[in-house]
Amino acid sequence: MKTILINPPQNTKYPQPPLGLASIAAVLEQKGHLVEIIDANALQLSDREIVMKVKGADVIGITAMTPAINSAIKIAKEIKREDPEQTIILGGPHATILPEETLNKAPQIDMIVRGEGEKTMWELFDALENNKDLQNINGLTFRNNGIRSTPSQPSIVDLDNLPFLAYHLLPIHKYKLHPPHGRKLPYMAMMTSRGCPYNCIYCSKPIFGQKFRAQSPERTVDEVEYLIDKFKIKEIVFYDDSFTLNKNRIFQLCEEIHKRKIDIIWSCETRVDLVNEELLKAMKKAGCYMIAYGIEAGNQMILNNLRKKITTEQIRSAIDLTHKAGIQSVGYFMLGSPWETPATIRETVDFTKSLKLDFAQFSVMIPFPGTDIFELYMKSGHVTSNWDDYIYASLKSASTPVFETGMLSKEELQAWNARAYKEFYFRSSYMWQRVTGMRSLGDLKTNMRGFSMFLEMIRE
Repeated sequence: MKTILINPPQNTKYPQPPLGLASIAAVLEQKGHLVEIIDANALQLSDREIVMKVKGADVIGITAMTPAINSAIKIAKEIKREDPEQTIILGGPHATILPEETLNKAPQIDMIVRGEGEKTMWELFDALENNKDLQNINGLTFRNNGIRSTPSQPSIVDLDNLPFLAYHLLPIHKYKLHPPHGRKLPYMAMMTSRGCPYNCIYCSKPIFGQKFRAQSPERTVDEVEYLIDKFKIKEIVFYDDSFTLNKNRIFQLCEEIHKRKIDIIWSCETRVDLVNEELLKAMKKAGCYMIAYGIEAGNQMILNNLRKKITTEQIRSAIDLTHKAGIQSVGYFMLGSPWETPATIRETVDFTKSLKLDFAQFSVMIPFPGTDIFELYMKSGHVTSNWDDYIYASLKSASTPVFETGMLSKEELQAWNARAYKEFYFRSSYMWQRVTGMRSLGDLKTNMRGFSMFLEMIRE
């Protein structure tokens, strides 16, 4: 069957590759289906342009996270208006969490694939081609005298058995990393593991769940080599939830990169309690130039309530060790959790400035559906269900934040977010640190792009 998979427009300057669609496309191609990916986000396509491109398809699949769900539904409506008989499948985190609500809101969508989509999609295609009963396919929510859901699809355990992603279907040269990431182009994102065993109150795991599964180091490096040879990729960003969860795997991965003499720079995201001096040295040697840490707060009470299971001492130690290893560090901070007060935010901002961070990113906490914190805010009546607002927007955007508490209004949260950025970056000591820390043209470009982005945000 001819299939078109769509990543809907999301109005961003820094489009990221839809890795989930590329994985599903690879599996469908392996099964003999003709597949095309339309990354309307990266290509900046209008709804009409999308409708014209999908003509002739047998099946259309659309993915969407919460901020893009209304965009996905709008596209589905336009496609059905043009061709009422078209089969439209929706997947992604939002539809996985709220399948019945989504189908009730959008009668144009025929069915929803929940969770990891690879196995469900190829079983679904077999059923559609051979007129088999959809009730026998796990991970599916569909219409049949009402809305019916089958049991969840078991997690894919052996990730090495999945084919390389269908990178050839992506507009690779359209993708850009959000500063301060991104030294070289073209770049590509990778996910080498699935599942996160931690239980942070603000995090939802509708697709990959809590069970950690990972590719072998050899398989991962094979794919890196493929990206370099086939697409001339010069930089990789690993988007695993906790890249260094299995330290031995990362040691082996770094050794494999070094052994094969692969010339690539890369960055990753992880937790402060999942690194040590020896591992950081190995990562630096293998090409790692930046690590982003989900720190979230500088107040221990807030960290405990967020269920981070880290301490401020662990945070300080990890940042110091990363600095010592010669790897740049980014700290992600989240302001405005339910227990936040002006005093705790003040503590977080001061703590941030005391660390040897190269960059800090502040955002107002967003209670996404499917998280414990969302349920908490829904009960309080302080949260909106306008899904278009659930996006990490610029500092003074009217669309953020999506909630307020008795202690902090929306305006106060916006003001604190702007103040945090200004206090961190507008320090003479920090500016001197950036100037003296530059070691390459890539460092200079990253600093200039990051500073330009920051100026844009505070001017709005």
